[in-house]
Amino acid sequence: MSTLIITEKAKAAEAIANAIGAVKKVKKTKFLTIYSIPSKNFYIIPLRGHILEYRNTFAFKSWTKTNPRDIITNPETIEKVPIDYAGPYIKILKEYSKNSKHCIIGTDADIEGCNIGLFDALPFVKEINPNIKISQLWLSSLQKNEILNKLNSLIPPKYSWGQTGEVRAIIDAFIGFSATREVTNTLRPLLNKFNIKFVSIGRVQTSLLYLIFLREKEIIEFIPKPYFLIDAILVHTNGIFRAHHDLNPFSKDQERQMRKIYENIKYEKVGKIIDNSKTKNRREPPSPLNTSQALVLLTKCLKISANIAMRTMNALYLNKIISYPRTDSDVYKSDFNHIEILQKFIHHSQFNSYTTDLLKNNRIKPTIGKKDMGDHPPITPLEALEPGNSRFENTIQKKVYDILTRHYLALFGEAAIESRQKLKVNIKDEPFTARTVSLIKQGFLEIAPFLKPSYEKEIQIISNEIPIKEILLEEKESKPPSRYNDTSLLKLMEKNHLGTKSTRPIIIKLLQSRKLIKRIKYHYFVTEFGNFLMKYLIKIWLPFLKPEFTKTVEEKLEEIKNSKRSMNSIINEVRNEFLILFDKFLENKHKLNTKISNYKIEYKTPLTSSNCPFCKKYPMKFINAKKSRFLVCSDEKCKQFLSLPKNGKLELLDSICSLCNFNIFKVILNKNNKSITYYLCPNCWNMDHSKFCSNCSEYTISKGKCIKK
Repeated sequence: MSTLIITEKAKAAEAIANAIGAVKKVKKTKFLTIYSIPSKNFYIIPLRGHILEYRNTFAFKSWTKTNPRDIITNPETIEKVPIDYAGPYIKILKEYSKNSKHCIIGTDADIEGCNIGLFDALPFVKEINPNIKISQLWLSSLQKNEILNKLNSLIPPKYSWGQTGEVRAIIDAFIGFSATREVTNTLRPLLNKFNIKFVSIGRVQTSLLYLIFLREKEIIEFIPKPYFLIDAILVHTNGIFRAHHDLNPFSKDQERQMRKIYENIKYEKVGKIIDNSKTKNRREPPSPLNTSQALVLLTKCLKISANIAMRTMNALYLNKIISYPRTDSDVYKSDFNHIEILQKFIHHSQFNSYTTDLLKNNRIKPTIGKKDMGDHPPITPLEALEPGNSRFENTIQKKVYDILTRHYLALFGEAAIESRQKLKVNIKDEPFTARTVSLIKQGFLEIAPFLKPSYEKEIQIISNEIPIKEILLEEKESKPPSRYNDTSLLKLMEKNHLGTKSTRPIIIKLLQSRKLIKRIKYHYFVTEFGNFLMKYLIKIWLPFLKPEFTKTVEEKLEEIKNSKRSMNSIINEVRNEFLILFDKFLENKHKLNTKISNYKIEYKTPLTSSNCPFCKKYPMKFINAKKSRFLVCSDEKCKQFLSLPKNGKLELLDSICSLCNFNIFKVILNKNNKSITYYLCPNCWNMDHSKFCSNCSEYTISKGKCIKK
C-alpha cells in the first residue's frame, strides 16, 4: 500500500518529491504531472489551487427570473462544484486513493491551504477509500531538511482551519451573489453607458471602496485654510539652517500679531543663543517581518503594487529561496537555527563583511516582535544568492529578495545612535527654535539603508551669537490628505480588519479589474463609476458599506478557527445579519431610479497605469486622432509619445511587460470574418516593430498576464 501526498502547486510537489528520494515523473496531462518515489512507495499529486468553487444552482442561474433575496435565505441556491480545469485532478485523486493507506495533506500551511486540502481534495479521496489514514504536513519552507523533519513529525489535520476557509467562502458566496445581482439589476439602465456588464459587490471589496471614496470626497471637498510662518535663516560654521518662530503657525486671525512681530525683527542681523542642548538616542533594529509588515515594506521601498509584492514573495518561496510568506508571526521560536542561515552569507559579495562581523561578535539573536501566532516563522531568506543567480526569474524578484535579506540581517545588528539637537535662539526677544537629528553611528542601518530616515548635519556653534542671513514671512495654505497608495491602503485594511494578510493584495487588484478604482502614479483614484456607485449606495445602504460589518464576520471566523463555534452556527448568524442589511437596500432602492435616468457620464481620456518610459514620472494618455493612434506623456514638459497599431480594437490591460514594466495592450482585429487577437507592449514595439508579445523569447501572455515561459 502506498502513501499519497497532496500539494497545492506543482513546484511544491516537486520539492517534496526530490527531498524524499529518487523521483519518477508520470505526466498525466499538459498541466498535471504525478511525482512518484518508487523506492518508498510515495505518490505526490499537485493541485492548481482550488479545484472546487461555490456557484448558483441551475435553478438560480438566471439573474432576471429569480429573486436575489432567496440566495440569502435558501441554502439550496448555491452549491460547491468542480472548477472548469478540475476534472483531471479529481480523476487522479480517486485513482491513486484506491491503493493508498495514508493520505498526507501537504497544501500550503494556512487557512486557504487547509481548505483546499481538507475540503476540496480530501472528500474525493475518502469517497474511494473511507478508512484511509489522514495526516497533515505543515511546512514553513521547501528546503530539504525542513521537508524531511516535518515528514517525521506529521500533525493531525487542522480541520478547524479548513472550516474557517469554507465558512468564509460560503458567506462571501451568498453575500456576493445576492448583492451583485440586486445592485446590477437595479443599475442595469446605467451600466451600458459605462460599458460595464455587472456591478461586483462583496463584503470586503465594497467596504474598501467605501473607505477610498471617503478619502477622495475629503480631498475634493477640502477647503484650504491660510496660515503664516515666520522663519529665520541662520548661519553656522558649516552652512545655513532654518529656525522657526515658537508661535508658528499663525492663523488668519493672528495676522495682525504676526505682522507686528515680523516688522519688529525683519532687519535684525544677529540672534542670541539661549540653549544648545544635545541628547543621544538609540534607534533599535527592526522586528522580524510577518506578511503584513513585509507587504508594507516592499510597496513603500519598491513602489510596486501589493499584488505584485505578494506574488513575488510566493514565487521566491516556491523556488526555495525564502520561507513561507504567509505568516502572522513576527517572533522566532527559541530553537530557530539562525547561525546556519547567517553562515551562508559569509562568502556573499554584498553581505559577507557584515555577516562575518555579526558571527565574530556572537550577535546571533534577532530582535523580538509582538506576537508568535504559532503558524510559521517570520519571513526569512534561506539561501545566499548573488544578484546574477539564475534562480531569480526577473528583476523584481532580485529586488524583493535583496530587501528581505537586508532586513533579516539587520535584525542582528547594533542599534543606530542619533544625536538630537535643540537650538533656541532669541531674535530681539522673539523666540525661535531649530531641531536637527544627525547620525552618529550607523549600526544596523549600514546593511538596511532603506530603513534610514532623513538625517541632517549637526549645527556647529562657536559663540553665543549667531548671524542672521534673512527673516522670512511666508503665507501658506493647509493641504488636503494625500490619496492612498499601496502602502497606506494595506495599513488602512489592516486597521479596519478588511481581508486577511494574503487576500488584501487580491482585493485591491479586484477593485481595479472591476473598473471601480484605478492606480495612477502609485496612488489610487476612484473611477467615475465607482464614485457614482458609492455616492448613491451611501444614501441607501450605509450599514453594509461600513467596515464594522465585515469586521464582525472576521471575528466570528476566528472563533471557528479556534474551535469555539460550529460552522453552521456562524453561517446562520451571518445570514440573518446580512438579510437585515439586504432588506434595507430593497426598502430604499427606489431612491436610485430618478438618479439613474438623469445621470450623464463625463468621458475622460484614459491613462496608462505605468509611467512614461522616457521621463518615468507620469502616466501616458491615449490619443485617437483621425489618421493615427498613439500614447503621449501626460506631462506637457515631456511630450514623448509611443505609436500604436492603426487597425484593430485596442484594450489596455492591467498587466505590465516583464522586460520593461510598461502596460501591455490587447489588439483585436476582424479579418475575413474572423476575430484575431494579439498582444504588444507599445514601448518594446516602438523600439522594433517586429517585437510583438508572441515573438518574445522569454515571456508569454497567459490570461492577460505577462509571465515567464
